[in-house]
Amino acid sequence: MKLGFVGSGSIASAIVTGLRAAGNTDPIEMSPRNAEVAADLADRFENVQVAPTNQAVLDASDVVVLAVRPQIASIVLPKLRFRHDQHVVSLIPTLSLDYLRSVTAPAAVVTRAVPLPSVARRQGPTAIYPPSEPIKAFFDSLGVAIELDNESEFDAFTTATAVIASYFTFADVVTGWMTRHGAAAEKAQAFVSKMLRGLAETSPAGRSFAALAEEYQTRGGLNEQVLRSVTDQGMFAAFENALDAVLERLAAAHK
Repeated sequence: MKLGFVGSGSIASAIVTGLRAAGNTDPIEMSPRNAEVAADLADRFENVQVAPTNQAVLDASDVVVLAVRPQIASIVLPKLRFRHDQHVVSLIPTLSLDYLRSVTAPAAVVTRAVPLPSVARRQGPTAIYPPSEPIKAFFDSLGVAIELDNESEFDAFTTATAVIASYFTFADVVTGWMTRHGAAAEKAQAFVSKMLRGLAETSPAGRSFAALAEEYQTRGGLNEQVLRSVTDQGMFAAFENALDAVLERLAAAHK
């Protein structure tokens, strides 16, 4: 399989890194648009090269991954000529399946996907729509692929990925608070990182996050105190409102 990337940003870099870590040696063509990232990948991995143009990426590829920024997608994509035997995978969150099929015609198959940076470590959950066995296998090699049944469900998964920066900000707030109260910065960061990693792995099948939250707070204890305080201040309601706004933004972009 010959793989090509139109767009050479951080997610494209993570996918290529993960593929090579998985032992994949298929030829990969990178877009010249982000020259620094593309050149770095070509330097680090065999059988990865930078194409002279985006069209050259398509001409050399069986599977084309669209990874350009949403702001320029409507400018870049209509200029490209796709083949009927190509499989197109779009990582562009604002473009609907109907639009993608129209702009990439006559490409045989189009799949939407929302991979995360952790695919570089082969630990990424990647939502895909519509279901596709070849693309499921592709992203299973980078973690786990989650096949979705409809575009509304896909948009909900895409919206959920918008919490990543907030997660790291949460970790930074806790770490900063610790340092202001006498903890060494490097020790605080190591502690918070390990604590959150351990908690992320404490979700056995069949148990909800709500059940775990209940289990991890003792009546009258410290965890209950913090949870009650931030709940009363509306933090979680504000979080839901923020997610609603992202979903509305995606819906508006699809029209």
